[in-house]
Amino acid sequence: MTDQLRLNDVCSQIVDCEHRTAPEAAIGHEYGYSIGTPNIRDGRLLLATAKRVDETTYRAWTTREVPHKNDIILTREAPVGESAFLDGSYPICLGQRTVLLRPDLQKVSPRYLHYRILSPAVQERLHSHAEGSTVAHLNVGDIRRITLGSLPALRDQEQIGSLLGALDDKIAVNGRVACTSLTLAQAEYDEAAKSESWRSLPMGQSAHWLSGGTPSTTEPSYWDGDMPWISALSLKSPWITDSDRRVTQLGVEHGTRVVPRDTIIFVVRGSSLDSEFRIGLTQREVAFGQDCKALLVADGIDPIVLFLAIRSRSSDILHLVDHAGHGAGRLATDLITNVLVRLPDPSLEAAGCDRLRHLVDIGAQRQAENRTLLELRDTLLPRLMSGEIRVREAEQIVEGAT
Repeated sequence: MTDQLRLNDVCSQIVDCEHRTAPEAAIGHEYGYSIGTPNIRDGRLLLATAKRVDETTYRAWTTREVPHKNDIILTREAPVGESAFLDGSYPICLGQRTVLLRPDLQKVSPRYLHYRILSPAVQERLHSHAEGSTVAHLNVGDIRRITLGSLPALRDQEQIGSLLGALDDKIAVNGRVACTSLTLAQAEYDEAAKSESWRSLPMGQSAHWLSGGTPSTTEPSYWDGDMPWISALSLKSPWITDSDRRVTQLGVEHGTRVVPRDTIIFVVRGSSLDSEFRIGLTQREVAFGQDCKALLVADGIDPIVLFLAIRSRSSDILHLVDHAGHGAGRLATDLITNVLVRLPDPSLEAAGCDRLRHLVDIGAQRQAENRTLLELRDTLLPRLMSGEIRVREAEQIVEGAT
């Protein structure tokens, strides 16, 4: 074990990236990716959500340093302490409250350092240094002085980083498979919907519409139960299985509503409506809040088909969003219920649904596997960092769980 070190001691460079946003004219080009805090989540770099920028902006933003393989990107605001490891070279430029860390390869394994930053002990130190009453943020001087604790030998670091990295690599593959399967399902739906045998039906007639609610947040007995509670903030996946907030049975009985598997839920109020229409299909029984609507499909309509049908109208639905007097976007029920969706004749629907359901289910299965992998990674990470278990023991745990 080495002596206790600071972050500055194991990095050859720590570069503060400027508070900046790409000009509107630069966005949408195919040259580089603009990476900000929204593009770093759960220890991963989310290129799929990053804005593309033109060459001029990319060159201007990389004058101080070009991010490349083995670098680490750390967020210093909203939220503090997220970390992404660059396992390859990408045309990315950094801004919007990020810091570039370049590990010294003679002192620390880069991937190990990434997971060390994500460990509870280092996260606690990062958050304890965060300042600001409205928006917590870290200054670069404090980041440099963050202590890492005692580090194992480089060989042990590499083994720990490889094990945790293998779990993250599997999570990334599952994410790509899920995304591809849904894209294929949507494409097949869009092609089938052109058929003259299909009909156009208002969304209001396609399902029974339900409104949700929020149990009192000041009553502890209503929260931290077993039932996922879906809100505008937590609805981020096409497959709805869990939430960061859960209600108890008592909470269910006092102010919210429960819907079964294969219910369509979408956001009708919230800031996300500025840029996206969030919609998902429940994979289990869940409760939901008043910022969402839930659709129980009408007789003769397959929930998978209606889910894809509504997704196909996302752009048109976003044009109905009203911001007047509300701040956050709002979708008026009387407008959205009149949106037409293309559905097959009930007598013909069953034959075409199996393929669509199979593709959507592939995505759901991969997401379910990812939940297990994430829980496993988050359980092993602090135990490996503290030395509570050795790599070989962790490998046996992984083998038994996957």
